[in-house]
Amino acid sequence: MSELDGRLHTAARAIPFVLPEKYIANALQGKGVEPSEYLKNLNLLNQYAKKIGVEHLYVLNKRGKDVVYLAGSEAPSEVRAEQYGHYLQTYSDRFQLVRLAIESGQSYFGDVQDQYGDFRSIAMPVAYGAGRYYILGADIAKTDVLARQSEIRFRVFCFGLFIFAFGVVVSWLLASQMTAPLRRFSSAVHRFAAGEFDVRMPMHRHDELGNLASAFNAMGDAISAREHLMRQLAFSDRLTGLPNRVKFAELLSVCLSKGPPWLAVVMIDLADFRYINDAFGFDAGDRVLCTMSDRLSQMQPEQLKIVSRISGNSFVLLLSACDEQQTYAQIESIEATLSESLLLGEQKVNVAIRSGIAIYPLHADDAEGLLRHAEVAMFFAKRDRESSVLYDPSREENRLSQFTLLGDLREALSENHLVVYYQPKINVSTGLVGAAEALVRWQHPSRGWISPGLFIPFAEKTGKLRGITEWVLCEVLRQQVEWQKINVNLRISVNVGVSDVEDAQFVDFVEEQLSKAGSAANLCLEITETGVMHKPDAMLQNLARLRRLGVKLSIDDFGTGYSSFAYLAKMPVNELKIDQVFVMSMNSTFESVSIVRSMIEIGHILGLKVVAEGVETIGIWQALAVMGCDEVQGYLIAKPMASQVLLDWLAEGPHQPAELTPPSMSNF
Repeated sequence: MSELDGRLHTAARAIPFVLPEKYIANALQGKGVEPSEYLKNLNLLNQYAKKIGVEHLYVLNKRGKDVVYLAGSEAPSEVRAEQYGHYLQTYSDRFQLVRLAIESGQSYFGDVQDQYGDFRSIAMPVAYGAGRYYILGADIAKTDVLARQSEIRFRVFCFGLFIFAFGVVVSWLLASQMTAPLRRFSSAVHRFAAGEFDVRMPMHRHDELGNLASAFNAMGDAISAREHLMRQLAFSDRLTGLPNRVKFAELLSVCLSKGPPWLAVVMIDLADFRYINDAFGFDAGDRVLCTMSDRLSQMQPEQLKIVSRISGNSFVLLLSACDEQQTYAQIESIEATLSESLLLGEQKVNVAIRSGIAIYPLHADDAEGLLRHAEVAMFFAKRDRESSVLYDPSREENRLSQFTLLGDLREALSENHLVVYYQPKINVSTGLVGAAEALVRWQHPSRGWISPGLFIPFAEKTGKLRGITEWVLCEVLRQQVEWQKINVNLRISVNVGVSDVEDAQFVDFVEEQLSKAGSAANLCLEITETGVMHKPDAMLQNLARLRRLGVKLSIDDFGTGYSSFAYLAKMPVNELKIDQVFVMSMNSTFESVSIVRSMIEIGHILGLKVVAEGVETIGIWQALAVMGCDEVQGYLIAKPMASQVLLDWLAEGPHQPAELTPPSMSNF
């Protein structure tokens, strides 16, 4: 049984190398796959399963309380594109085997019975996140195993019986010649049955025993070749021939077991490698990878102990340095070697690298820890476009903290942890407050108030900003309904992105919410100009539709983005909002005064109202008034405040600065 389990273990470890590259990673991320692609991969696994002598190969993942096939060599009764195959029945033996493997993070062997038969199976967990595993599995049919075992036993029995009978008859003649070879052959058979496939019989005879030894050796050669191929697929990169991540971790563990005083694991990434694939094709990209592999492999052994390609355009190195200074010197030498020009056709190409460094025992004392920390450091090197970065635990803590915000943000939307604050806008000529901007704030139950500058960019990167925008819009319209009951009518501005107004579904959502609010709706959408227009025609159509719904439209952060005057003239907007960067710098630079004056004139030429944000001094107010700015907003007037505080502030009286307010001026 140990030999069968060893075969199952080897077969399961080879599955990621049989499937297309990144297929498992994409499946784990929930990316859709066509049934045809699923069946194509099924055929690949079927072919490989037959080649290595197992019945089934498959990849499983836990989804909620269910276990679902991501790939498999057995034909499912139903293939669904969204779920990559059929669900595993929760009461089945295989489900229990998989559950044990996922919960413990350890491989499990067991006997499994399902509609396809009885099998000896393995469930091998593979980590892809903190405490998260997917399962590689392999089956061998027990009927085949039992039949083979019975056949072997029968043959061995018959052969033994024949030898016994033959020995009884002629032992007195041939005992000295027959006993020793039979003992050697019997020992070889037992060792072979125990999994020692490199056992060979000497072939010095030309009789039946010599022929039997020849057949035995041929069988051993065939099995050894198959085992060698499986090990090669499981531990080597198919493109470059270098050790893969699994083999590197194994070799690194051997080095660590010797107790070295210092080791440096360096993970390098070929910067902007996707542009090579885009410009020259994937074949050229593969040639570049092979060239980089050759350059690394040809470096002197006193510089590099181990070189491995772990994925895509990433390599990992084990340096022979004895301190941090020598490590950086070796990395500079490696970077100089890899950055030398290479020819792709007639085009010279230079490849830069980004590297992350993890030190033993400073950053980790095991192979997987060093690899993970080197990968984290490489992530920051790529993000910050630095040539090399040493692992820093504090930077990883900040990144993990940001990741936890994603789950907290979902809860904040569902549990109403977000709060809308309002910053009033004042009409420069009349001194009246008729509008305000809605600004979202997050009161985290354990972290307290979280700055919008932290969670808004993160929400935008993770695709959660639309949810925040929709929540704010609903809350603003709800508040306006409440205010109408006490005769407070303010036009409230809500910030939206370019991608929002390019999406007809978002406009549908706005229309639905306006219908619910009824006559209380007095809405202005401030479109952030820093966004890039991908669908200008669709955007213009959606803006026109919003105008027909009675929504006011404003270009926010005007002067900091990419909007074209040609499109600006076509946009059915009502106002321009000058970014506070230009307004606040009017006190210090004459150029900013000229820029703001030009923006106000452009807005008025286009028939638009002009609003300036970031007004914090009397001098800026007076300058804007002289230039003809229509509305201003900033800390000189009021800070953002909660809805009830805003009502109290409105009731206090004149809201112009005291230096500009006549004694008799009132807000109403």
